[in-house]
Amino acid sequence: MNRRLRPLSHMFLAACALLGTGPVAVADTERQGASSRSLAVVVRSPMIRQAAYRPSYVEDIWVSNLGRRDITDVSVTIDASALGNVSDHVDVPCDPDGDLVGECHGIGPVRSGVPVKIGDVRTGTLKATAVGTYQRVRIAATTGDGPPVTNRFTVGVDETGPEFDRGAPKRVRPAPGETMPLPGGFTNYSRSTLEAVRVSLTLSQGLSLTERFRNCVWQPDVETGTTRVQCKLKGPFAPYASYDFDFGALRIGAHAMYEDIGYRVREMSAGAPPGEIQRENDEQGDGPNELTAVPRTGATTSLRPDDVEYDLSSTVDVRNTADFAVGGATVHGRPGDVVPVELTVRNLGPGERGDTIEEQMGDGGALWFSVPSGVTVVHAPPHCVAFRKSRPPSDREGFMGLGKPKGRGYRCGREAGPRFQVGQVERQRFELRIDKPGKSSAGYVTTKYRAGDPRPQNNTARVEVKVP
Repeated sequence: MNRRLRPLSHMFLAACALLGTGPVAVADTERQGASSRSLAVVVRSPMIRQAAYRPSYVEDIWVSNLGRRDITDVSVTIDASALGNVSDHVDVPCDPDGDLVGECHGIGPVRSGVPVKIGDVRTGTLKATAVGTYQRVRIAATTGDGPPVTNRFTVGVDETGPEFDRGAPKRVRPAPGETMPLPGGFTNYSRSTLEAVRVSLTLSQGLSLTERFRNCVWQPDVETGTTRVQCKLKGPFAPYASYDFDFGALRIGAHAMYEDIGYRVREMSAGAPPGEIQRENDEQGDGPNELTAVPRTGATTSLRPDDVEYDLSSTVDVRNTADFAVGGATVHGRPGDVVPVELTVRNLGPGERGDTIEEQMGDGGALWFSVPSGVTVVHAPPHCVAFRKSRPPSDREGFMGLGKPKGRGYRCGREAGPRFQVGQVERQRFELRIDKPGKSSAGYVTTKYRAGDPRPQNNTARVEVKVP
């Protein structure tokens, strides 16, 4: 199959190809013939290391002209047949019959200093049985004048030991008070048999297990409100094999709203206790049953690691609401007076929650205060961020700093705990100097906690300054 590719300017690759240095791999030094000896085959990395449970990888392949004259009618052969041993999903350029050997013809012109991209070699998720192996991809380019120039890259599949690969669906929508099944499972991505594994389950504040397995310990965290459940599962767990277990029912609390589950599994010795770190407030499971793993009989789940802290994580968006009500203020005084003002935001329930991702990344926290005209902030809470403009910024535009006076707008986060609990009130106290306001001057205070709020009309309140 002939394929003509247009040259693609890529200055970094061109410089590396011309100098023969940098993070690219250059072709063999054995080159003969007027045209072929000016060619170089360039790959992004000569060694690719992947874990079997990680997503796919893409390797770029280019040809570069090291001479001064244009080169026409270049042919490139890409032999990636060895990758069939590591993945069931491999794509190779110019490979219509799917044998993982691509034949690209009619490439050109290849101009001096302007590398031409041949295409991408793509590997899908790697096989568990490929751990600890290395497979080589070979590339050869020729103009028909002399022997081909060659290059290669190697795909190495790392041993990682056990990795979680089965859990609750990514996003579920239970109602408060309901229960839902909580499955679990892992694959042993190593060539060794494991005596035992330690399974760790981290539950946010609104979630709990209904069954207390006697080979597990419960480790509550007062500061974050989370609970870690660590269980010791006895093997043997064979190489490349997958295992499943059942945590039982997961209970959804009455105040639960935006919840999450974190999963981890690690190899451990058969004589070690369930808890990785022993704590004074550890609670040993007192139920009649043990958590046990059985060989997986069905298809491997599609869930994959997606969190730097855990092997796997799930989000539980509970069908609940939380009504956040904002309290404004009316300030009376004469020009020159310094007057205190207290602004509030209260969670009326029934749900309780922390910041959503959008709120963490957005333009406001629990409270935004737009300062009335004609007054100056002389004292602001130390954890409130001052801005030069009265409207919430889309980024850090107008940023003045924490607790700075003379701001026209203030973004204030919460002070107490990781979650905004039912009945909790956040109070922000400012001091305002009355300068030259009109007969009645007004600003406003609002909360950004609007997701899941059934009464958005009480999310904003006026802050008025009145002079006699």
